[in-house]
Amino acid sequence: MKQKYPVSASNQSVSHLQSNFISGANELGARQHFYRSVILAVSGSLICVAAGESAAAQSAAGAPQTSNLTLGEIAQLSPPAIFPGLNDMIADSQWPSRPLAPAETPIYSSDPSPATPVPSSSVNVNVASVPSVSATPAASADANADANLALPGLPISQPAVYKNELSASADFMYGRGTITVPIGYGLKANSLPGASFPVNAVSADRSTVYYGGTISYSYGRSWYLDISGENGRSTGSTSITVPNLTRGLGAGSFPANFNVNDTLYQAYLRYNLKNFLAGSRFQAYLRGGLSLVDATLTTANASLPFYAPGAFYSEHDKTFDILGNVGFGLTYSLHSTFRLKMGLQLEGEGFGGNRSQDINETASGANGSTTINNTVYGAIGRLTLHTDYKLGQTGRWKLTGDIGVSTKYSFVSYPDSGTKDELLYGPYAKAGVSFVF
Repeated sequence: MKQKYPVSASNQSVSHLQSNFISGANELGARQHFYRSVILAVSGSLICVAAGESAAAQSAAGAPQTSNLTLGEIAQLSPPAIFPGLNDMIADSQWPSRPLAPAETPIYSSDPSPATPVPSSSVNVNVASVPSVSATPAASADANADANLALPGLPISQPAVYKNELSASADFMYGRGTITVPIGYGLKANSLPGASFPVNAVSADRSTVYYGGTISYSYGRSWYLDISGENGRSTGSTSITVPNLTRGLGAGSFPANFNVNDTLYQAYLRYNLKNFLAGSRFQAYLRGGLSLVDATLTTANASLPFYAPGAFYSEHDKTFDILGNVGFGLTYSLHSTFRLKMGLQLEGEGFGGNRSQDINETASGANGSTTINNTVYGAIGRLTLHTDYKLGQTGRWKLTGDIGVSTKYSFVSYPDSGTKDELLYGPYAKAGVSFVF
């Protein structure tokens, strides 16, 4: 019986075969060497598989296993249908230039006789790259439905999972609407005892420009911490009536101009509802937080007969709001690929809290100051076209954009004047960038 090749010696056998095959590589062209090296590597793997199956079959039959595999057997082990020219290459006297060993000579043997050394000028081959092959029967592999298949030397790479996300954005809004201006509160506070000075909160038209920015961070990409700031400048005009003071003007009221400069600071937690809407076209979030608003209101009479602007009446207010807010966001996907995503986004927020207002007034030489507290509550709505665009092959950098309309409707309760409403609406735009790591 011919000696068979054990599984444990497969790497050494393939190594010796490669040493004989490449001994004349320097005499060949680069193209021939490349093609034959590829065939050699793949053939070696198939030989190891066949040798392992042969050894397993002999072990199951109780036949003794030996430690030699002849060159003729190797030629028989290679599938002719896949490598029809392998036998011809082995028999080709021009490759390698040095003749191979006789067909019945063992390539590997337990005989301690030294193997033919490989010339130092020959091409180095990393034999360790040829994988060892287990003699597990094929039926066992087929029975395991979860078996992972991989090509030799090409391990399956798992996609990286990034838990952190950092983003920054800037937003802009141009709005129009109304605002309330308190009149007479400072003068009433310093009026003579027993005198009755009426107060009021008049509504005035305004145009407003808001701009701001937001920084967000998330660990796990479900909970987000958002910190934002926003600055707005409003201008407008109205008519003011100050009883007992406007009679000298020959009219019951006079025109006045005002400016409002307000700054908003907001911090809130946002929760992404991706697990609840997986598999649908919708994405949503919920959020809640705290807002601080610091504002300055300046009012002055317009040009009047005998009075320059601000010479007859002026008012300077400092207000500070502390508000709680809760909100949501809902996006409906219109287009989605790996690189580009577009959708309609609806965002809403309700807010409420307290406003402290320090008022200083001057009218026709009289002046006064006081502090009043107001209750403020309302809602914000925003409808935009939202776009995400991923950069690079991995998409870790992403550009975001929103364009649409925004509306804010609020109520302010004034002492002795009732509750007044304020409105702001207009186009809105936002642009940002995010990075996951």
